[in-house]
Amino acid sequence: MRSEGMTQNKPDPRAAARLLDGPIFRSRQSPRFGLLEAIVFLVWLALLTILVAHHVPWVDEAQGWLVARDSTLIDLFNTRLRYEGSPGLWHLLLWILCRMHVSFTAMRWIVSIVPAAGIYVFLRYSPFPAILRVVLPFSFYLGYQYAVVSRNYLAAPLLIFVCAVLFAQPVRHLLSLSVVLGLLSNLCAQGLVISAGFAAMIALRLWRERKQGSERIGLRRLIAAGICLCAFWAVSVWSTRPASDDIYTPAWRATHLEKKPAGAGAIPSPPLPNGPAAESHPQAENKPQNHGTLRHAIERFEENLTYGMSNSWLVSLVAWSVVVAFLIYGRNAVDLLPFLLLQALFEFVAARPWHFGMVTLALLAVLWIDWPKKGDSHAPVWHAILFFVLFAIAAEQGSWTARAMRTDLTAAYSGDRDAAAYLAGRIQGKTIAGFQYFSVGILPYFSTNIFENQPKEAFWNFSRKVDVDAHVAETLDRQPEIVDVGFAVRPPDATQGSAPTGFPATFQPRIEREILATGRYRETHRFCGDAFSGHGYHEGLCQVILERSAQ
Repeated sequence: MRSEGMTQNKPDPRAAARLLDGPIFRSRQSPRFGLLEAIVFLVWLALLTILVAHHVPWVDEAQGWLVARDSTLIDLFNTRLRYEGSPGLWHLLLWILCRMHVSFTAMRWIVSIVPAAGIYVFLRYSPFPAILRVVLPFSFYLGYQYAVVSRNYLAAPLLIFVCAVLFAQPVRHLLSLSVVLGLLSNLCAQGLVISAGFAAMIALRLWRERKQGSERIGLRRLIAAGICLCAFWAVSVWSTRPASDDIYTPAWRATHLEKKPAGAGAIPSPPLPNGPAAESHPQAENKPQNHGTLRHAIERFEENLTYGMSNSWLVSLVAWSVVVAFLIYGRNAVDLLPFLLLQALFEFVAARPWHFGMVTLALLAVLWIDWPKKGDSHAPVWHAILFFVLFAIAAEQGSWTARAMRTDLTAAYSGDRDAAAYLAGRIQGKTIAGFQYFSVGILPYFSTNIFENQPKEAFWNFSRKVDVDAHVAETLDRQPEIVDVGFAVRPPDATQGSAPTGFPATFQPRIEREILATGRYRETHRFCGDAFSGHGYHEGLCQVILERSAQ
């Protein structure tokens, strides 16, 4: 009897998995767009509409628009993109919209169709359980950063999810897949490395299918797809080849680490010291460096690995351990390649808070492709574990989305639009000078460049040959009536979504201090916003207006 009781009370390792066998937890076996998906999509669209109406664009959104507006197509691809650090797909779309006489404000409404299409593809085709299809669209990158902020990353969810759809098909649509991967590679640098990782994944699968005697892909189709993809890659690399006089310094030579308060992970720093925000950062000077050390490499690897998923390194470590174990179990370790390539990019090229969302998108795509298949004896267990991992990530990032929404609805993301409105009523018949990269955030609201000390093109030129900020004294000698200084600043003791008193109202960038020291100008207005990029990371984005003092 004792033996029987012990047998009856013995824990069943699959009991937890069976609890997830209900309709809202069960994996989807075939694509569909039913009532649940329609409701989620409509709610997501409603939130997107509200946020686009309230979001105040910042300088990076303005810069892309201005580069497209004030460049010929030849200039754009042959010269301008080399200073922007981005391939040309996004700029080409903006260039077309500009030639259709679409305004900066209208552009933001038009391009919002792209992330909406990405969410539709996710809801219709992803294999994830219903509860994940409900919460994941409202995670931070899908619900805000890559949906509301009009930058090139906005098209990443659509292209990556379409890749996953084509990748997961039993019949290989190689040419279509190569076109989508090629477009992804021309969207951003992160898209290029993800595209390369996905190409390696499909190559291994084709090799396996050949070894297993499965239906073979015709050599002509294979060659055509390879040539097509390589052509896209070549255009991406060619258009972003670094210019010899680009002011940017590679991240592996110039990036400093900032620490969050105790209990949080590492915060990557803004561009230092030659980037556009270097002088605006209150901690840009006198910071200890530990470049080249093993500890530094480990810290950066931890930072890059965890930042795209969670504020907690422990949560991210558990999540990554599960994902790695799952891929190794399924003999799909090569599917880690997109993440390893992203790590290399973050380490040696650039790592900013909004870049890390590409890790989340790549994770969703890889799990989409490799999601536990029905019939596998261990599928219920893996399904349960992966479900909880994705749900935990979505739940935490949902709080970031709520934080970002609150800022957009109750305050401003940047001070650019208010500063432009103020200057529009003041500059008639007056000369105005503008300093620092962030000053161009106001220029999309004007038909031409209003700053007399900058080149006639309204975008910021990152060439060392056009160093506006190095000629402050010469500009002031021409006695402009108004000076605008744009800047971004991080609170020195930033915490999770909060800021110390006085941020950023009391901070003065170096150039403003230099101008005020002459005694000829005084600060009359300051327009600021709070740009939240997830993880508790935020910056004050400001425009400071200085006017000539009475003599």
